Amino acid sequence: MTRLLLTTLCTLLLQLVPIPVAHAQTYTVDAITDANFGDVVSAASGQTVFRSNASSGSVTVASGSGVRLSNTAANAEVTISCSNTFACNATNVQVTLALAGSPTGRVGYITAISVANGTATVSSAYSAGNYVVINLAPIPRRSSRTFLIGFDLPVDGNESANSTGTATSSYLITAQRATGGGSDSLVGNILAKVIRPVSIAKTQDLQFGAVTRPTSGSGAVTLTPDGVVSVSGTNVRRFPAPAATAAQFTVSGEGGQAVTVSVPTTMTLSGSGGSVTATLTNVGGGPQVLSGSTGSAGTVNVSVGGSVPLSGSSALGTLTGTVTVMVQYN
Repeated sequence: MTRLLLTTLCTLLLQLVPIPVAHAQTYTVDAITDANFGDVVSAASGQTVFRSNASSGSVTVASGSGVRLSNTAANAEVTISCSNTFACNATNVQVTLALAGSPTGRVGYITAISVANGTATVSSAYSAGNYVVINLAPIPRRSSRTFLIGFDLPVDGNESANSTGTATSSYLITAQRATGGGSDSLVGNILAKVIRPVSIAKTQDLQFGAVTRPTSGSGAVTLTPDGVVSVSGTNVRRFPAPAATAAQFTVSGEGGQAVTVSVPTTMTLSGSGGSVTATLTNVGGGPQVLSGSTGSAGTVNVSVGGSVPLSGSSALGTLTGTVTVMVQYN
């Protein structure tokens, strides 16, 4: 009787052992890093398309005349994981990318993408109308893999009514089985700080006025950037007309943005009787910060004066020259 009971118990235990059941895999989009284009300058007019490389994140200008000031990588890394099922090991992953939300600021929707392997292998990618399909090699169960995306990002020109400053364009990544199901989605963002172009305009010429030559030795006519004129030398005389004026320039661009204003230290004044080299001084040259803040226009003023050497043999008549002042964003 005892032996029979044990045999019966063993039979029951064998019947209760579960039989493995195959489960379909599910995917999770774990993370998408921001693709940050950094500081970009709108073209004076017309759209510029900035293109980031999927592998390196380096950025080039695909079209237009805008300029990128930053040099950091601007690609995105997408991380996808597969569930705890053996089906993960043998089945490709279908990823779709679609536009999401509405762009803000002066950027538009992305117009094209490129993809590259990360730790995942991209087997194919193609456009399917209003979205892009990216097929990945199988992601092992309980594991995650990455792939990289580069973007064509359009930026409006300075005639745009949209504001400068922080701008965002978004897209939706969905990972699923090739036959559908087991899906998960996450929004990725492309960022940029768009600033208006910088320019410089002359508002007043540099005019040293009319003076006499010294009767002996040397002398000079000196004009400060503030417009104060003086002469030195034996019997050097300054006439009241034309009035002496320092050169004036106005730099315009994005408020709060750092710029460098380059002013030459000398200039050549020439006339029919010869030429002379004047030394220049300035206020507002070198590193400067435009007034205002990001999202609004800013300015800085530049004044240029100088000193013209005089001698008994200085050329007579009207002497003219050109002062070229340049500005660029830092």
